[in-house]
Amino acid sequence: MLLVLLLLGGLTAALWWYSSLVKKYPPGPRPLPFIGNMHQVNFGTKPFWRFAKQFDGIYTLFAPFPLIEITDYNLIKEAYIEKGDDFVDRLSAPGADDVFNYIENGGVVQSSGAEWRENRRAALHILRDFGMGKNVMEELVKNSITEYLQCLKSIENKDRVNMRWPLLLMIANIINEVLFGYRFKYDDCEELKDYVTDFCTVLREIAHAKLLPLGLAFPSIRHVPYIGYYALTIHKERFQKINAYVAKNVRETMKSYDPDSPPTTFVHAYAVKMKTNEILTEDQQIATCADFFFAGMETTSNTLRWAVLYLAKYQDVQDKLREEILTVIGKDRLPSLSDKPNMIYAQACIHELQRCANVLRINLLRCTKRDVTIGGHNIPAGAAIHADIHYLLANDPLFVNPEEFRPERYIADDGKSLRKDLLERTLVFSLGKRACAGEGLARVELFLCLLTTIQHYRIYPTDEPIDLVPIPQNFSVPREQNVRLVPV
Repeated sequence: MLLVLLLLGGLTAALWWYSSLVKKYPPGPRPLPFIGNMHQVNFGTKPFWRFAKQFDGIYTLFAPFPLIEITDYNLIKEAYIEKGDDFVDRLSAPGADDVFNYIENGGVVQSSGAEWRENRRAALHILRDFGMGKNVMEELVKNSITEYLQCLKSIENKDRVNMRWPLLLMIANIINEVLFGYRFKYDDCEELKDYVTDFCTVLREIAHAKLLPLGLAFPSIRHVPYIGYYALTIHKERFQKINAYVAKNVRETMKSYDPDSPPTTFVHAYAVKMKTNEILTEDQQIATCADFFFAGMETTSNTLRWAVLYLAKYQDVQDKLREEILTVIGKDRLPSLSDKPNMIYAQACIHELQRCANVLRINLLRCTKRDVTIGGHNIPAGAAIHADIHYLLANDPLFVNPEEFRPERYIADDGKSLRKDLLERTLVFSLGKRACAGEGLARVELFLCLLTTIQHYRIYPTDEPIDLVPIPQNFSVPREQNVRLVPV
């Protein structure tokens, strides 16, 4: 009898505690004790949209721990810009560092505090000094684009071309040269292909890993036979394998480092900064390079893959884009960043392609450093925050008929400029102090790669219709499809 009373008392106390916890957060769908809203979440391409439509810009999901979703642009801006210092830290699940990261609190993506601040500052300075504001980076990108064009030219059957590998290898080569100073040849890149294949496999497996959230929340489960392996250990082994590629390249690149010569690679430039900053260690160097490789390769290559499919489906947009390219640039030279101010339609196309593709469907979580209010709602310190940019890009009222692919929406009434109100809402690189550190390079890649492709080839569907429904996972990945390429 006493045991029953103790159990009932403990259960009552737990329910009271859970009820008190729920009241501390912005209102959302009613959670059940212990499991929260897990039974209501659909982990597809639109996991939280049903809740976003019920609540006004901000709500809380319990999955099973509290997660605050922000879906309104003005509230996202309030949090990440106006109160950015309170939302600058990255939320890290107890087991995440051990599974995903090269070292604990390393790099620029998952780190927080002094490590994040110093790594990000170093990375931004290096990219700026290495040529983001000069011609160095542009020429480097053009070199890879030239090899990409040679690859397309060498394809014998252009009636059925899968653009995945040509685009992916082009972007991977650009990042490889920025970081390590060398490129792979398209006909001799098995090492890079193996790495890319392993990396894409990891992303796919994580998207469908039902036990991973449990392992991240309760890392001690790793000691449970079978369950622990599939909840954590298998993912750690996979990330160790892909991190090993970056670590090996960093160490090989450091063999040619000369402290008395100007740095010509990201790795060498980081080594210069290591001499005067004790936070910037060799392990942090590897972790930061890994972040740039992982984040930059998949997102940019997938955006370009989506661009190919959208333009194959919407021939009128492709024709109008090519007309502007041939008018401003012609056929005898490659596009240049200096052409950009004169190519309003091309810029509008890229923004609309990024909005529709929206390759990062679930953004990385942040957490509050202290108690704060957003939109009049109290949010406690340490709360998990997710700005649902995927929802914003597809539902903000300023994007009239958002389901339509229409680049013209970004062009102002004068026909010579872009709409600033839409640009500031197209948060594909996030915003605030945690905005993507590689945004500058990504924009260079997208502009030059897309325009060069359309300058040289007309893209048509094959006998199968273009499918614009993404594979359901955290990254918006297009399904494997062929297109027909016709030289211009």
